Parts: sequence; structure tokens; C-alpha cells
Amino acid sequence: MKFPENAIWGNFGYRKLIEVRDVSKSKIYADFDEKNLEYWFDFKKKKFLHTIDTFYYSVMFSNDFTSTSQDVSVKKFRRYFEGLKKKLEDENKDFDCLSFYLLGFDQALLFKRFSFAGYYTICLECPEMFDIFLAPRVPQGRDGKSVTTQVVVQLRSYPLWVYGTHRAFEMSYKYVQIIADYFGLTVEYTQENRADYCWHSNYFASPEKFFVPQKYFNMRVTRLTPEHSKDGVHFIYRPKGSADYDIGYIAEGKRGDKIFLRIYHKSREVVEKGYKPWFLKVWLLNGLINRYDFYVYEKAFLKGSWKYIDYARLEFYLEFGKDAELLSKCAAVIEKRENPSADSLRKLADECTPKINVIMNVEFQVMRKHSKSYYLIPFKDNSNKGIHKRIYDYLDNHALIVDYLTNDVFRLVEDDSSDINKSRRPMCSFWKSLRSTRLVDCVVKRDDLKLVREYNRKLNSEVVKARAIKSAITYGLYNKGIQMDNPKQDIVEMLCTLNDNDMQDALRFKAKKIKQLNEDELSDLERLDVDASYRLLSLDSGEVITFSS
Repeated sequence: MKFPENAIWGNFGYRKLIEVRDVSKSKIYADFDEKNLEYWFDFKKKKFLHTIDTFYYSVMFSNDFTSTSQDVSVKKFRRYFEGLKKKLEDENKDFDCLSFYLLGFDQALLFKRFSFAGYYTICLECPEMFDIFLAPRVPQGRDGKSVTTQVVVQLRSYPLWVYGTHRAFEMSYKYVQIIADYFGLTVEYTQENRADYCWHSNYFASPEKFFVPQKYFNMRVTRLTPEHSKDGVHFIYRPKGSADYDIGYIAEGKRGDKIFLRIYHKSREVVEKGYKPWFLKVWLLNGLINRYDFYVYEKAFLKGSWKYIDYARLEFYLEFGKDAELLSKCAAVIEKRENPSADSLRKLADECTPKINVIMNVEFQVMRKHSKSYYLIPFKDNSNKGIHKRIYDYLDNHALIVDYLTNDVFRLVEDDSSDINKSRRPMCSFWKSLRSTRLVDCVVKRDDLKLVREYNRKLNSEVVKARAIKSAITYGLYNKGIQMDNPKQDIVEMLCTLNDNDMQDALRFKAKKIKQLNEDELSDLERLDVDASYRLLSLDSGEVITFSS
């Protein structure tokens, strides 16, 4: 939803931004002792967390991959993957991928149907970690030799945040090198292709009061779009109650530009898209959110709804609060005996509990067509890195690149109309804080790694369980009509309808799903506790029903 331009100024004005929540205004403050207040509400104010959130790199082979190539290794490469494609089409119609394994791999990759940019028609995926895109044929350059790299590797957010950029690169390149060795290909060099520099921050209690369009245009100093124009700047706001709005998304430029800037509500994205739940644990471990925020976000994530935030706040008070009258009001809403408007719901939530910390993300997407012009200073002697020297030099210049992006390319300055020349104004406090963030790999500590893995698995499994329960109930309504049977009855009856064909389909789906999950990330997890008090029995024989594979 686009923010209504004719209504924005009167709604928000230019009131001073409230940066720190006042917990004492909520009833839970009086209900908690000092120990509980510190446990639930302690966090690091105006905290920033920085990393490279997405990283693409390219690999160039010295072998001839043009259409007229007579290179024996290239021909072997093409025959092998053409055979895999045929096998996928002929023998695995129920699957969209095949296992791909070579000696030396830590785990099998997925060979998937894929096409990108007309040349990259092979995709090898390491679930949740990285994708390797391969081009069997590349166009010829003017001198006959192609300038198009035959491999592009995309590192996902998870390994970059959890293991750090350097290790994530090395973990993924190991697979590229094994593939090259197997087919007899020679790597000529590697280079950066795209890097997304991001800052997650809890700086704003009410970001929508800061990112007001007119104020934003008066503060921005940019090379991304016309300085005195709104062209190329995209705003999305979302309604919050009947009068207010939440900032959703601001973009400068286009995704295909050399540099593209996004500023958006990251915590809302995680909740609504229902993916990357590990971000909640990373934010908690780094102090961007507190345990109360974590509690509320988890509840909303499981519902897949940002609107559930205020309900989750009432659940928190219902579980830990002490005021009898407020507990009764919260219970009436949670148990659906009352259905308040969004405004009334928020008012009750504000009376009981403080507002949550929201996480905003500022992200610069930098493409190779821009970074190739960078003069990289040799802070370290990376000559021993050989073909990877460019990438290590690029990563070593992280601080200089970030300084350039946040000062010369784009910055936010003081909203001071007394000086019409914005470029002379000092940076606003938010931008100063962003620029002073520590520029180190955001690596999860070894002791915390299992916690992040366990949490990621737990929340994803809860989402799947909730979806399965709803599907079973819907199945019962379609088959038995409108009825109020116990939901457990609906679930059991659905299971009882499974026949041999259903079980074969289930086995095929399970085999497919196993391939799509990362074995390493699930290998050291403890089995979830399962309530084994229920069994399916045959009413004819009294025997326990089991499904053989």
C-alpha cells in the first residue's frame, strides 16, 4: 500500500523521535520485580549489526566454453550434465531435482531444473547455504575468447551471518574446485559479482516518524537518483489501525543498477514471509532485541502474521501479568470471546506491555559493474591466495567500500532548512551511528551455533505442524460436512484414510524433501520429544496399524 501523500504531513509532523521505549508506562512494569524486569527487557539501545548479507562471486575457467569448443574436458562436462538433465526428465517426473555427489564433497548437492541469463542452465544447490550456477556454453568475445564467466556462486544469508563471509566463501568454493578437478577444468580466476552490505538496527522505536517522505527527501544526499526529484524513489507504507502507518519499504534506484539502496522493516519481513527464523535468535544473541521481544516475535512468526504482534503481547501479559482485571480482558481477547478493533487491541496491549523493538535494515546492493572500477588497497599480502587474490583483496577493503557507500553514494543529513545546500549539513545521528558500526564478520560463536540450529529447526517444524493441523481439519469438513468433532478426531480419521498409493506418494515426497534440507545443519540436533501415547488400531483385529516402506 502506498502512503497517501496528501495525508502524511498532518499525521506525523516533525515531532522529536522517541528512540527509547519507556517500559514503566505499562502495567507489567509494576507486576515484575527488578530481576524479572532485567531478564525480560534488557537490551542494547541504538544497536547496529553489520555484515554482507548476500554475496555472489564468479569463477572463470581457462578452458574454451564457446559453442565451437573442441576442448575434451568441456565436452565431458557437457555430456555429463546433459545426461543428468535427461535422467531428471525421463526417470524423475515426480521430482524437480537429483542428488549430485563427487568424491570429496561434504554432502550431496541438488541438481535442479534452472535457467538464468540465457547461459546458466545448470544449478547445483546446497540447501540453505549456497547455489552454484554453471554455463555449459558462453558467447564468444571480439577476440574469439569469451569474457563471460562459466560459474556464478550465490552465498545465502544463513552461512554469511552464521559463519562469516570468508568461511562461507571457502566452504562453497571447495565444491567448485572439486567439480573442476573431476572434469579436468582449470580455474583461471575468481572475482566478486555482487555484494549486499546491510545494517540491522533497533535504533528507532517508531521508524515511520523518521522516514516521512517529505522529511526523507529533505535529508538525503544521494548519487543514486536525481537529487531534487522523487524519480527512482519508491515508498511503501502499511496501515496500522485506523490512523497510523508502519514504514514498509524505501528504495533508491533500480535492482539492476550499479548500486541499489533498500531501507525496510526487517522484523516484519521475517514474520510475514515465515522464513529465516534464525534471525530472531541472532538478534537476541547480539542484543538487538530482548527476551520479551523474542517471545512476541516467535508467537507472530508461528502465526505468519504481523497483525498478531498485539495479540502476542496480550499472551505475554496473560502468562506473566498479575492484575486481575487486565488478565480477564486479555483472556477474553485471546479466547475470542471479544473481537476488538485494531485500535482497541493496541490500546489494551499498550496498557499491559511495552511496544516491541523493531528491526530496520539498511542495505546497499553493489554489482560487479560498479565494484570492478574500485582500486583495491593491498592491506594484506594476498599473493598466496593465488586465483582468489581479487576476492580476498575485495573483502579486505570492506571498510573503505562501506565508507564510500555511506558518505559519497548516499547519506542522511540533519533536517535543517536553514542551509539549503544539503551536502554541507552534518550527518544525522542515525547515519553517524550506522557509519560507526564495527565492520567485522558477524559470526555466531561456536557455543551458540547449536542454539541457532536448534531454534531454526524448532520454529520451522512448528510452522509445518500448524499447517498440517489446519489441513486435517479442512479435510474433515470437506468429507464429513460442517461438524464440531474434536480436532484430534479429524487428524486420526484423515490418517485412517491413507491407502498404499498415498503412502507411496508420501515416501516419494519424503525422499524429495530429505534432499532439500541441509544434512549438516540437522546432524547434531537432538530429537524432538514426541508424545507417543497415540496409536492407530484396526477395529477388526485390534492390531496396531503400521505402514511399511
